[in-house]
Amino acid sequence: MTTATSREELTGPVPISRVWSGTKVLAEDLAGEDLGDVLDLHDDASAWWVLDRSSDYARDELERVIAEFGLDRFAVHELLADDHRAKFEEIGQARLVLTNAVSLDRETAQVTVHPVSLLVTDRAVVCLADVCPEVDPGRWLAVAGDRLAKGGSEAALQIIMMAVVDTYAGVADWLEQSGDDLADDLFGGRPLSKERQLWAFRLRTGLTTLRRVTAPMRTVMTDLRDRFQQAPVPKGRRKDPLVARRWNLIAEHHERVAAAADTLRESLATVLETSLALADVQLNVIMKKLTGWAAIIAVPTLITGFVGMNVGFPFDGTTVGFWVYLTIMVVSAIVLYLTFKRRDWI
Repeated sequence: MTTATSREELTGPVPISRVWSGTKVLAEDLAGEDLGDVLDLHDDASAWWVLDRSSDYARDELERVIAEFGLDRFAVHELLADDHRAKFEEIGQARLVLTNAVSLDRETAQVTVHPVSLLVTDRAVVCLADVCPEVDPGRWLAVAGDRLAKGGSEAALQIIMMAVVDTYAGVADWLEQSGDDLADDLFGGRPLSKERQLWAFRLRTGLTTLRRVTAPMRTVMTDLRDRFQQAPVPKGRRKDPLVARRWNLIAEHHERVAAAADTLRESLATVLETSLALADVQLNVIMKKLTGWAAIIAVPTLITGFVGMNVGFPFDGTTVGFWVYLTIMVVSAIVLYLTFKRRDWI
C-alpha cells in the first residue's frame, strides 16, 4: 500500500482510476468489475474513475455501470451528450452532474468547450471527459490525496467542480486583460486599427462562448451546494465541516467568474463603441479640413476665372496686372488660411 500523493509527488503517468481509504491508496488503474471488486472488499474505501468520452470503450463501460445502479437508458444519453448542457439530477442513490470545462487558444482567442459528465455515489465518482492538457480530471484528483482522504467521493466531486470553475476563471482573466489592452489603445485618441478591431470581435466571440457555459452553471452550483449540505452522512462516517464549507466557496468563486464575464461583455462593447465614435470624430475632422482647404483654393480660382473673361480689366495684358492679381490671390489665400487656422478648421 502507498500513501496518497501530493501535488509535488505526481511525476509519473496519470492513473485512470484510484481506490483509496483514508490516506492509503488501495489500487490504481483498475476498471469495470475489478474496480467494483476492490470496493466490495473494503467497506470504508472510495473510488474515482476517469473515462475518455470519445472512446467506444467508455460508452460500453458506462452502460454497464448504469445498469448496475439500476438507472435508465436516458442517463447514458445525458452523460454522453455533446450539446454543452449543464445539469444536476438525483436518480435513486446516484447523482448526475453535467458541466463543461473550457480551454483557450491565445493566438486566436478561441474558447473551446469540453463536456465533463459525472456519475456520483456515496463511494464512487465516474467521470467522462475529453481529456486534454487543460482538462484532465485524473490529474486534478491524483494530486489531491489529502482532501480525498477526508471527504471521500464528495471531495472528489468538489475537486473536479473547482477545477472546472478555475478553467472559467483563467479564460475570463485573459479576456479581461486583452480587453484592457484594447482600451489602452484608445487613450491616444485614435480608433482601433482594422487588425485590432478584428481582434476585438474575436474576443467577443470567445466571451460569448464562455458566457454560454457559465450562465447555466449558476443553477447547477446552487443545487449542488444545497443538496450536499443537506445530505445525510453515510453510516459510520463523520462529515468534515470543511467539505461542507467548500461548496459555498466553489459557488461563490463561480458567481464571481460569471459576474466578471457579464461585466466584460459590457466592457468590450464599450471599447468597440468608443472606437467607432473616435472613427466618426476623425472622419468629421478630416471632412472639416478638406472643406477648409477647398475654400482656400476656391478663392484664387475665383479671381483667375473672373479676370480671365473676355472683357476689359484694369492692367489687362500688362506685367503690372499680373503681379497685382497674383498678389490679390496670395493675400486672400493667406487671410483665409490664418482665419481657418485660428478657428481650428484646418
